[in-house]
Amino acid sequence: MRAYELIFEGEIQEGQDPATVRLNLASLFGVPVSEVESLFERAPVVLKDGLDIETARQDQAAFQNTGALCRIELQPEPARAPEPEEDPTHRKTGASEDDAAADAPMAKRRYGLQHPYVLAFFHKPFYRDVARHWRGLAFGHLLILLALTGVAFMLHFQALAATFVNDQAPAILAQIPPITIEDGKVTVTVEQPYQIYGGDSRRIFAVIDTTGQITSLRQTEAMLLLTQSRLTARIGSGSSRVIDLRPIEKLDLTRDDIDQWLQTSLRWAPVVLYPLMLVFSYCLRTVQVLIYGGIGMAVAMLLRRPLPFGATVAVAVMAMTPVILVDTLLMLLKLDLPFWDTGSFVVALVFLLFGIRAATETA
Repeated sequence: MRAYELIFEGEIQEGQDPATVRLNLASLFGVPVSEVESLFERAPVVLKDGLDIETARQDQAAFQNTGALCRIELQPEPARAPEPEEDPTHRKTGASEDDAAADAPMAKRRYGLQHPYVLAFFHKPFYRDVARHWRGLAFGHLLILLALTGVAFMLHFQALAATFVNDQAPAILAQIPPITIEDGKVTVTVEQPYQIYGGDSRRIFAVIDTTGQITSLRQTEAMLLLTQSRLTARIGSGSSRVIDLRPIEKLDLTRDDIDQWLQTSLRWAPVVLYPLMLVFSYCLRTVQVLIYGGIGMAVAMLLRRPLPFGATVAVAVMAMTPVILVDTLLMLLKLDLPFWDTGSFVVALVFLLFGIRAATETA
């Protein structure tokens, strides 16, 4: 397969301001403007060689986003264009601006892990830096962000659970009769169906029926249903979970047993649930980020300034940061904004568009 090379002859596009083009090139290579002058003085210059035609076209488009011009030529065989000794402006351009900036030794990451919590809301240079230098680091930020906000959510859950165990559970426990499970069969010494009401004594919390009159939560508004061999729990609108009691050989439950179990669960739930919640939320957010990254690539192509997938994914992480922070703040303030579930998706897309435009602009 024949190889191609990119050649710069010191020309700029018609209508472009020479000073602005030099600033753009300095930003592309990550060097002072004074060093860009040598690029014009030594033209023609081989920017990159050994390329296939598709890569050459992509690199040409990235270089010409600065306002300068370069051409593609078939590389002579076997001779190769000589490379300059140590001039930073002779560095090879990659598939996009951020690849070129990463290749330049003077191009460094300007922002650290402490900056996204504020700068992700408004700062264009921050998004440019993210696209060029934050590939794997962006996922590190996402993990830290979810770990920090996860603490807030877990504390909120702990407060809700404590309110239930300490304020509402005693009234519910007072209504629970002794329960015996032997050889997988439930026995209670009360008239059935037996209803247990919530702390406000208005809503049915649980139903005990081993007679077969009530066999499904569809027949009651209760959250729990205990039948002869099953415990069914309502976990959401139209969904429930069934626990089969038949494997239990012998178990006696009293109010004190259940109260002790609740108190133990209250103490250990954060320790057990926090890592599980963190893993689940990180996996979920990673899938969202990859989807947003694909959308970001499409946006960059529409702007005629394509970005590699890694850059758009890093930008997507930062675009989601404000939404995650606002979610946490709303939870802590106990505010329920109408249509926020849909609105948060729209807000994330707005930040994504802002970030992609910033990343494809020249400084």
